[in-house]
Amino acid sequence: MSMTSATTSAWTPRAARGPTPARFARLWCALAALVLVLSMAPRPVAAAIVENESYRGDKTVVRWTFFGGERTVRTYQQVAEEFVERHPHIAVDIMILPWGQYWTKLQTQAASGLAPDVISLVSASAGVWINHGALLPLDDFIAESGTDLSELYPGAVESMRWSGRQYALPIELAVGAVVYSVDRLEELGIPPEEWPPADRPMSWQDFKSLARKLTLRDQHGNTVRYGIGSGGWWNDILFGLYGGTFFDRRVNPTRTDIAGDEALKRAVIEIFEMTHAERIQAPASVFRAAEFSGDQMLRSNQFAMAYHGPYVLQTLREHGVDFGVTPIPIHRDSIQSMSVNAVGIYRDSKHPREAWEFVRFLTSPTAQAIITHTLRSVPIGQGAADSFLDNAYGIEDLEAYLVDIENARPFMSPAATYVEKAYLTWGERLDTRLDNEYETRLRKLQSRYDIVDEATFDAFVEEMRGVVAAAVEEQLPVLDAELQAAFARMERGGESTGRQVLLPIVLVSLFGAAFLLYLRYVRRQEGSSRPMASTTTNIAAFICLSPWLFGFLFFTIGPIIASIYLSFTEWNMISEPVWVGARHYLDLFEDRYFLVGLERTFKYALFVIPISLIGGIATAGLLTSGVRGADSFKAIFYFPSLFTGAAAAVLWVNMFHKEFGIVNRIITAFGAHPINWLDEQHAFYTVVLMNVFWIGGATIIYYAGMKQIPRSLYEAAEIDGAGTVRRFFSITLPMLSPVILFMVIMTTIGAFQVFTPALFFVDNPSQIGGPGDSLRFYAVNIYDEAFNNLHMGKACAWAFVLFVIIFAVTMIQIKISKRFVYTET
Repeated sequence: MSMTSATTSAWTPRAARGPTPARFARLWCALAALVLVLSMAPRPVAAAIVENESYRGDKTVVRWTFFGGERTVRTYQQVAEEFVERHPHIAVDIMILPWGQYWTKLQTQAASGLAPDVISLVSASAGVWINHGALLPLDDFIAESGTDLSELYPGAVESMRWSGRQYALPIELAVGAVVYSVDRLEELGIPPEEWPPADRPMSWQDFKSLARKLTLRDQHGNTVRYGIGSGGWWNDILFGLYGGTFFDRRVNPTRTDIAGDEALKRAVIEIFEMTHAERIQAPASVFRAAEFSGDQMLRSNQFAMAYHGPYVLQTLREHGVDFGVTPIPIHRDSIQSMSVNAVGIYRDSKHPREAWEFVRFLTSPTAQAIITHTLRSVPIGQGAADSFLDNAYGIEDLEAYLVDIENARPFMSPAATYVEKAYLTWGERLDTRLDNEYETRLRKLQSRYDIVDEATFDAFVEEMRGVVAAAVEEQLPVLDAELQAAFARMERGGESTGRQVLLPIVLVSLFGAAFLLYLRYVRRQEGSSRPMASTTTNIAAFICLSPWLFGFLFFTIGPIIASIYLSFTEWNMISEPVWVGARHYLDLFEDRYFLVGLERTFKYALFVIPISLIGGIATAGLLTSGVRGADSFKAIFYFPSLFTGAAAAVLWVNMFHKEFGIVNRIITAFGAHPINWLDEQHAFYTVVLMNVFWIGGATIIYYAGMKQIPRSLYEAAEIDGAGTVRRFFSITLPMLSPVILFMVIMTTIGAFQVFTPALFFVDNPSQIGGPGDSLRFYAVNIYDEAFNNLHMGKACAWAFVLFVIIFAVTMIQIKISKRFVYTET
């Protein structure tokens, strides 16, 4: 039947004709069939499958997910090709993701039951996954295959051994050494025979003496070149200089060992003196811009030495940097440490034995020779040392990375990120405090002397030594208390019947009652004057709405109900949810992060709402005032709103960088001192200022609202003698009040959900909320619990509480608005 005949046959000469249910049902079935066909279309392949094409038998596909870039893809493609040559019955499905996407992707795969057979881990965060039972123990596989782990460096193996069981094997070691600029040594006239050796470590005193020689200051006492750039794990390594330690053990620590550890205190004081008294080592504030990350440090004249892994050396050479490498300096014993990239078998792997063959091969000398030949990693054992030293780029002095590697210890690997977060936040806070103190005292010194000579600066250094020692003495007990609180947070107590049964029933009942009261309130607001539609019209309306209703039920209501259920469970996205009742809700007010998150979020909203309101109305008023070039101004104001939150956050961080940001360049041009906008004291207000960047979106909405106000009202007011201010408050604001209410509600909801800026103010998602706790917004807590600690049940409880808070605040705003909002009814 043609379209014309179908349309004609469906027409009936009724006075009040309308769409029939059958017609819409047919249309909906056609659309559903189209969706089904499209959903069955082949999806693009996200990973490469490496197989032995000459083998014609059945093959088992082992799926492996790893992190890295193009260089990683090329390296492990070659490794997989070698593997399938030796194991033709196994194919390897490799998915390599950028670091920023890897963990979220892996967690999503685990939650959906699609996790790969072999997963890659970093020693710092492996404990979270091991503690939640994500990996199969490898001990039986190791014993059955006769694998000799003594061929691997002990620290690399130890980093993945928990509670006496081996859960993963190392495939890459991140080991650092001191890389120095040859040009800087030659500038001082140091002959080559006196350069730091590659085959043995310098003594600690000799190293500090060299760093002092390489440090340069101008006549005002400002450091223009640092002897050593810190960053990365440098300070963590040096804190063990005299044998002190923060924890009882590095892998799965259970308590702190700070109290009474004089060796630790001595080392911490000495390292902070290098940074904030002598200034021969760069403070952390210098490294918060992209200019001085990774290999870019030695490419600047601001650093003479830096702590680097071998993977940056080829880039340094490509940029013409003449460098040498020397091992980590020592006092008496080696303090070398390592971070480990490892592979393990996922607990629900369908092919564990084939996965083990692949894991075992990745640790073999054959695979290691490929991995280390391109300087991606230090070898995990002596078997690949020759390939590392005789690398693809012909770089020499690499034995510096192998000195004392057999005694190298793994970096801290806790069972939850709470411990790492407390440790890093403490160090960051102390570094910022001493950095600000140094800058303040140096400015006072410079105000007294036109030229700061050597004797004057030496006296200033001694003064700062006292400040550093006092600060460390004061703050080490604080760290001890914070770490103890972090360990306590990891503990789980038993659950009473009241918590498990009664309180969940009470909470769900209260929520259900509140929802029914809300529906009753909505019906009362609508009134009974609206005419009732016919049954046929109602059916037709529901059929029209069915696509949206389907999406709403399955993709909004469904997840909401699921999250409410999960909020009463302990779920890590790996194992099945375990019912814990109302534990997460009862523990909220005992959680310091919960209260901090509420405080930061409400404070942020109090700043952001006026910025959007006042800024949007002011700029909209300017555009409607008839100013010349209004269309151009509209484009200028709105253009920043086109930037995503991520892009704007990256731009903002670089604009407000202390040393190189455009904001401080403007400030210093007027003779003021630069401000560290990214430290704990200022970071919150820096994020608040981002909203000035986005007022264009509010401007367009207010502008549209102002254009709808009848011109006749202004003309009548002018005839009555009302001035500009009177017209604004008596006409513009009342007539614009519905738009203002809408924007205030939407801005409030957005403010309570703020998250993205906090993610881009830290180098690692596990440190989100920093610097310190300045950006620990409520939504940050949800992300931290769900994705950094795999406490999805707790995160769901926090998210539901956030929903209740936003809903309550919105209802209060609507209730109050009745006194101020003008409507025609």
